[in-house]
Amino acid sequence: MTTDRGAASDPISALEAGAWRAAQRQLREDRQYDAMLGAELRTIARAMAYRAAGDHGSAWTALAKVAAGLRRRQPSLPVLRPNGIDAIQLALPPEREPDSPGWAAYRTIRLVCREQGELRQLRRRAGDSPIGLTEDRHILVLAFVEYLCWVEFDLSSWAPKSPPDEDLAAVETRIAEFTDRRREALLRSATDLRRLYRPTSGGMTRAVWDRVDQYHGLRWLALNELASRSAPPWTEPALAGRVPVRLWAERAWESAKAPESDGLYEFALES
Repeated sequence: MTTDRGAASDPISALEAGAWRAAQRQLREDRQYDAMLGAELRTIARAMAYRAAGDHGSAWTALAKVAAGLRRRQPSLPVLRPNGIDAIQLALPPEREPDSPGWAAYRTIRLVCREQGELRQLRRRAGDSPIGLTEDRHILVLAFVEYLCWVEFDLSSWAPKSPPDEDLAAVETRIAEFTDRRREALLRSATDLRRLYRPTSGGMTRAVWDRVDQYHGLRWLALNELASRSAPPWTEPALAGRVPVRLWAERAWESAKAPESDGLYEFALES
């Protein structure tokens, strides 16, 4: 489902496009939704901010909180029961007509489904290393793909910031470490991603960084991992066509799919 490129006219449209900073600003300045829906949208925006910062576990927890609240108020909402996952995972209910009663609530549920679905798929990818990459190198590559899709192609990552609270100030500090190409930021993100898949895992070390030939080698592997994927969103196939695409993920994927990238991933694994 393609996101409306007229996007950020309201907080939900902004979140559908992936513009979590714009959504947070609009939610602070314009109370166009009731208090409960506004609180849910703020939590979704914060979950997206956590993911941009490489804090996948906090994103997972925040989304589970929203899902649990939605289910309490709407007990008929369908849920998924994935093996090994105890947090409430929403399934997408039948689509409503645009601008019908409950349309904003439906779009909010759809956002939670997309974000939870992408994190589920990320967990699965973390446990499914391709031939030619060890698990730790593979997870570091996935963490760099996350950076590309959540930070590098989001123009707001490069603009001056005025975070509204200490938590988001910490998020912006972590994102700035990505844009400064800090090794520690990517290793921390990869550690958090591995713990999303296997909670008792240890931290990623400098040795993993060196084995992928540091920043430039890692970037090359990440772009070719991205080029090997189908178009976003990266959720379960049954969900992918029913949820909006984040603009920055689409831009990153299109860049990686440029013709000169063809075949590089296979070459990288063989070399």
